Amino acid sequence: MGAWQSFRTGLIRALEKLVIVMVAVLTLTVLWGVFSRFVLGKQAAYTDELARVLLVWISMIGAALAFGENAHLGVDYFVNKLHPEARKTLSMIVQLVIMVLAILVFIVGGWGLAMGQLGQQLPTMPWMSRGMVYVAIPISGVFMLLFAIENLIEIVKTPADQIGAQTQAEG
Repeated sequence: MGAWQSFRTGLIRALEKLVIVMVAVLTLTVLWGVFSRFVLGKQAAYTDELARVLLVWISMIGAALAFGENAHLGVDYFVNKLHPEARKTLSMIVQLVIMVLAILVFIVGGWGLAMGQLGQQLPTMPWMSRGMVYVAIPISGVFMLLFAIENLIEIVKTPADQIGAQTQAEG
């Protein structure tokens, strides 16, 4: 196993563990919010806000993880009907578009959004700035960019007649 594959495997495992921990904390937060509201009579103030923060992070990191594992939704029916060379070219174009979007929207745009919100604290969690909520966007963008670069390299190296579906479910 090469250095990149070792790094990639460790990265995927770390992202999986992070998402699992965040989902567990989200579940406990929501359960505590419901318990404190209906059993104790007064909902813990931070539960709604913490649940929203965790949902943003789970969504963004989970999307990057799904992209890295090729577990995202894909409709490859028509792509698989193309001539192998056209399929390979289209696959390369798709990865290039993903890279541009990851850079412009997620990394540059997400970073600007996060930095613009750094001065605002969350009402029920004043120790956390709103920017820390949105920093999940550029972080996930970096992961998506890495995975798209990896995908592009694999597509270039693979013979056209062996290029198939780009998702696990289809391929």
